[in-house]
Amino acid sequence: MIDWTPLADLVEKYDRFLLTTHIRPDGDALGSEVGMAGLLRQKGKDVRVVNTSRTPPRYDYLDPDGTFFEHFSSLPAGSLDDREVAVILDLSAWSQLGDMADFFRGFRGPKVVVDHHVSQDDLGAVFLKDTSAEAAGTLVMRAIKALGGSFTKEVATGLFTAIAMDTGWFRHPNTKPSTLLAASELIEAGAEIDRIYRDLFERNTLAGLRLTGEFLAGMKTDLDGRVAYSTVSLEDLERTGSIPSDTEDLVDYTVSLRGVEIGLLLIELPHGGVKGSLRSRAGADCARIAAEFGGGGHKAAAGLSLPGPLPVAVDRVLAAVRKALDPTSVGA
Repeated sequence: MIDWTPLADLVEKYDRFLLTTHIRPDGDALGSEVGMAGLLRQKGKDVRVVNTSRTPPRYDYLDPDGTFFEHFSSLPAGSLDDREVAVILDLSAWSQLGDMADFFRGFRGPKVVVDHHVSQDDLGAVFLKDTSAEAAGTLVMRAIKALGGSFTKEVATGLFTAIAMDTGWFRHPNTKPSTLLAASELIEAGAEIDRIYRDLFERNTLAGLRLTGEFLAGMKTDLDGRVAYSTVSLEDLERTGSIPSDTEDLVDYTVSLRGVEIGLLLIELPHGGVKGSLRSRAGADCARIAAEFGGGGHKAAAGLSLPGPLPVAVDRVLAAVRKALDPTSVGA
């Protein structure tokens, strides 16, 4: 169990807090920020939430008036110089900070990391970490209880989003009895499960659905069906009129195929390079594969980044996946 005393001491001593999370934030990242900001503001703190990436449209219900999440590259130089403490949520790697990495390398105040991923860089921070937690939102929920905060409707909505999305809406193996108890508590506090589900999954765009169709049409298998993979190129995004955040759930289709042990999605990035997402079934270790490329995550779900071009990236990651599942296939 995490000892939350270091966070409590910082809350007691300082007044101006900065929250951030990883590039291309998902529901756990953004929902955790909502929960942590709620706790700190209940304690009378001045809180700003600033991320490298813009908030995907599907999560706009977490920021109804568009002022909660700030975009780092849109801020004037020096506008964060008054921040005394930085709280980094749902990540433990420099690469996941994106454009904000240099800012945090030069940040002079205390830094706190609240995370549940296995991999970890030396961020020069106090780590409040539990790799057995299903979501960073779970840890924020514990922090709120430890520091005597309350679950307002806004906080409950954020934390329910965090936990629901990192458990695949409570269907992934990381869902435990305690997960459902936590979800129940958040619903009692005001999280509207039906509305949250509609906001997340029933507001598709035609462009996003077209991208999904092309992704499925392009899916391939390897190792006699033990591996499934597909790609999304910049041309795919432009042709369908979709946006990068439309790719968030696509990797889950790869492991929906019968017999697949590892699923892979590789996405070409606008500023160069390729982002990879891995999902596994039957005990395959995604985190170990991702670590070969400087990435990380969990055994059943991990991410990585590598240079392009996209076809070369596909070959490299497929080779690593083949080696992990069947060492005799190397060079195949």
